[in-house]
Amino acid sequence: MRVICITQARLGSSRLPEKVLKSVFGRSLLDYHCSRVSTAKIVDTHIVATTDTDLDKTLVEHIKTLDIRPAPQVFCGSEHNVLDRFYQAAIQANATEHDVIVRLTGDCPLICPGLIDEVVAQHMTHNPTGYTHLSLGYWARGFDVEVFGMPILTDTWLNASEPPELEHVTFYMYSRPQSYPIMSVENGHVDYSQLRLCIDEPDDLTMFDTLMQTLGEELAQMSAVEICQALLAHPEIAQINQHVEQIIPSSLDEEIV
Repeated sequence: MRVICITQARLGSSRLPEKVLKSVFGRSLLDYHCSRVSTAKIVDTHIVATTDTDLDKTLVEHIKTLDIRPAPQVFCGSEHNVLDRFYQAAIQANATEHDVIVRLTGDCPLICPGLIDEVVAQHMTHNPTGYTHLSLGYWARGFDVEVFGMPILTDTWLNASEPPELEHVTFYMYSRPQSYPIMSVENGHVDYSQLRLCIDEPDDLTMFDTLMQTLGEELAQMSAVEICQALLAHPEIAQINQHVEQIIPSSLDEEIV
């Protein structure tokens, strides 16, 4: 059994074009993301799943320059059928029915390796035949982690047909709890859900840049709790992007990443 982590990323975002290549402290957002994923102890393979468009050729070349070990693999697939892109990335990695799949998005530069490990461990122990996710009712958005087995991904790919199911990889799964048991991994005691760490709009980028300017490179090494506590200690920074509304995952208007 392997744990295969797949990060969706592309440059064709309308809300913040080419966001994953935006530079903060001399590094791209995707660089921060992939560097943090590389330190997850439970992940065996990391793939960045992008599109086969001309625009994303720049992204592919950028990934090749990242000084990260182990280096992430790259898969190029459908721009609009994200489910197919995601599934084919797993196939390229020779995923088998015994493998666990982790879904991430590249607009989360502070994705937490410790939380990836925790959600995967909880999934394997308590919900191996279902869909497991990090609870954003407790954790900040931007730490998003979803976990499921390759059999569920295959079943989803074979049966999903509606636009939301093809645009949002896991929509088919979590909208069918009768078929795929759902488990939410919480932190149990502290509510950080008011904080926002993903990068969708210019003010999100301003927040991250300001936080990095305030804390320096140490921020890139912090745990999820340390990052959240740092934001709470600097409410003026947390307020920069508090007005940004997260689009509901079931909406047809949600960004494809």
